[in-house]
Amino acid sequence: MNETGIEFKRLITAEIKSYVLENKANYSVELQGPYFEEPIVQFAAADDSLFGEYKEIIGPAHATPSEVIERSFGTASFNGGSVISIVLPISEAIRRANRAQKSRSSREWALLRTFGDEYMMKGLRGHLVDYLTNLGFNAVAPLDTDWYNVQGSVSGPVSNWSERHIAYAAGLGTFGINDGFITEKGIAIRLLSVVTNLQVPPDARTAVSHTENCLLCSKGICGVCITRCPVQAISKEGHDKITCMKFVYGQESRDWAVENGGDAKSGAGCGLCQTKVPCESRNPQRTAR
Repeated sequence: MNETGIEFKRLITAEIKSYVLENKANYSVELQGPYFEEPIVQFAAADDSLFGEYKEIIGPAHATPSEVIERSFGTASFNGGSVISIVLPISEAIRRANRAQKSRSSREWALLRTFGDEYMMKGLRGHLVDYLTNLGFNAVAPLDTDWYNVQGSVSGPVSNWSERHIAYAAGLGTFGINDGFITEKGIAIRLLSVVTNLQVPPDARTAVSHTENCLLCSKGICGVCITRCPVQAISKEGHDKITCMKFVYGQESRDWAVENGGDAKSGAGCGLCQTKVPCESRNPQRTAR
C-alpha cells in the first residue's frame, strides 16, 4: 500500500495544483490576475485520534472523518481512509492591495470573498470529489453537504467541520492569536478539505504546540495583527469572534461587496490582520529563530 499510496498522493497533488494554476475560475479579468497562488497539499489519516479529540476541543457536534463517510455512504461504510487538506495562498496582488487598508478590506479582497472563496473554492472541492470518484474511491467535501453548519455560541460561531483544525491535523501549520492559521505560505490563505476512503501515508505533524508559528503566542513578541484590526477584536488574550463576525459579515460589509461587484451574502471580508503582518506570506519562525 505504501508505494501505491505515495503514487496516489503524487497524482492527487498534481491534479489539485493543475486545477488551481490552470482553471479559469481562479482568474479575475477585473483584477487581471489569479485569486490564489500554487497550493500546498497534505494528508491526514482518517482514523487519527486527534479527530476524536476535536469533539472536546471544538465541540461534540464536530464531525470525525468516519462520521463524514458514513453520513454520505451509509452505516459501516467507513473502513479507514484519508483527509486531504489544501492551503490556497492568496495572490500577491490581492495581499498588496489589502496592506494599504486601515478601516476595511480593499476592493480586491472584496472580490476575492465572492469569486475566490465562494465560487472557485467550491469548484475545486467538487472537482477533487469527482476526480477521486473516477479513480474508484468514495469522497466527500464536508462543506458541501446538507449537514454542514455553523452554530452560534457564547464565544462566537462554531462549525461542525473546521478547515483550520483539519489543516492542523494534516501538519500544515498552527494557529495565531487572531485565530488565523499560519502555514509555510503564511496566514493570508484559504483552506479546504475532502474526506476519502483512499488510504495513503499521512504527513507528519511536526509543531511542538498548536500555536508554534505565531510569534506572539510562542515568543511574546509581535502582535502586529492586534494593531491592524479595525474593530479591536484582537488582543493579547485572544480573538473576539463575535465582534469580528459582526464586522466581517455586517451590513456595511455586504454593501461594500455589492459596490465592488461581489455578492452581498459573501460580504467583503476584512483580512487586515492577515496582511501587512510578519506572517502574511511566510512562517515567521523561519527567520525569528
